[in-house]
Amino acid sequence: RVARGNRVNTLTMTANENEEVKMTMDLNTRTVDHINDLTTTQVFTPRNNVGTNTSLFNFDSNPEALEPFFFSSGLFSIFGHTFAKITNLTLTINNNLQDKRFIGIGNKKIKDAIPAQRTYEVAFTAMITDDRLLTELINDTENTGSSQKITLQFDKLAPAGTVNEQILMEFQDYFLSR
Repeated sequence: RVARGNRVNTLTMTANENEEVKMTMDLNTRTVDHINDLTTTQVFTPRNNVGTNTSLFNFDSNPEALEPFFFSSGLFSIFGHTFAKITNLTLTINNNLQDKRFIGIGNKKIKDAIPAQRTYEVAFTAMITDDRLLTELINDTENTGSSQKITLQFDKLAPAGTVNEQILMEFQDYFLSR
């Protein structure tokens, strides 16, 4: 089967201690065809019409590039402090796509999706060694300014200990719950 017009509805990144960073996605697919159902005028060009792996824009012949991101090589920062004793962390990004089909427009097998409010949720488990985080959580402090951000960073280290690749996300205007 060929799924075309994929849009990410929900993306979840999970980082647990002593494990690689994992990502799952829930896709909203515009249409699904069996490869034999495609007409001779339709052309299926996978991978943006790139035929070989070595021609991909992100191809790297270095075997270290195939190493995964590990949570132990990153950081989690909130309230201006980096917390080192996080045991697991989950980031969920939800685009809240709503399936829509319209009468009289196009093929009845094809659906559209209308995006709603995108939401982000960061949940973590930590050993509290600094009472600042606990105080902020107990007081239900909410940040609606840009001075304090939640920073989530994952690094892929080269053998020399230098950063080879990085995933860096910063969030502001957040609400806390416990």
